[in-house]
Amino acid sequence: MIPKTELPALTSDQLEVLRRFVVFQAGIEDVRASLSGFFEFDLGTERRTASSHFQVPEPGILVTRGHIAKALEREQRGDITQRELINWATMLLLNDAYQPDPKDEDFVAEWLNRISYEPDPT
Repeated sequence: MIPKTELPALTSDQLEVLRRFVVFQAGIEDVRASLSGFFEFDLGTERRTASSHFQVPEPGILVTRGHIAKALEREQRGDITQRELINWATMLLLNDAYQPDPKDEDFVAEWLNRISYEPDPT
């Protein structure tokens, strides 16, 4: 195992892709391309896996109650599919660069899990 201090830090461009992803301005494939070699993942319907090879950024990228509300609204309007919503929530759970807003940590964690693991979280 590589000690944490020897892991590479994410670049500003990689962090920007992750920031854009949380607000649906970047997609799963954008994340995959940007973080190739740093973050490998499989978001299959039966099994979801991820492997991180980067220093966790401090502070992390916040995931807020507002992000969740907007994501659910987008899915209800048909702007994104249910699969895209599930993949979004799963990515936010699996990628250590993201962290729940400390003011709403329990709410954010609960809803990300609901979206990620339940077919209809509403």
